Amino acid sequence: MPAVGVLASQIMVCACLSFMGGCAAADGEAAPAWVKDVSARLEALPPGHPPRAIYQGALGGKAVFYVTPTCCDIPSELYDADGKLLCFPTGGFAGGDGRCPAFVADEKRMRLVWRDKR
Repeated sequence: MPAVGVLASQIMVCACLSFMGGCAAADGEAAPAWVKDVSARLEALPPGHPPRAIYQGALGGKAVFYVTPTCCDIPSELYDADGKLLCFPTGGFAGGDGRCPAFVADEKRMRLVWRDKR
């Protein structure tokens, strides 16, 4: 299948799964169920500028989930695969809480799991 066809099919799968309540990676891996709870909590808040998003990345070889900040003084959140809050890696007045210094918030290297579309 040409690269454009593969990309189009991945977008279609993600769009369909998003409509049903979650988004899966190209390999079919779904986000943990607790991510839906976090996204519902974020959607209950006023829309952020920029909009909030949840990305899956890695820290120490383990899956982590990065919740983007809405602005400069709002800290981001980093959760482990079980939904435990690990730290606030970026944002806030201090630029994060310093508990996850090895984590690099590079959205280009992470998988988008959810984005607030309001």
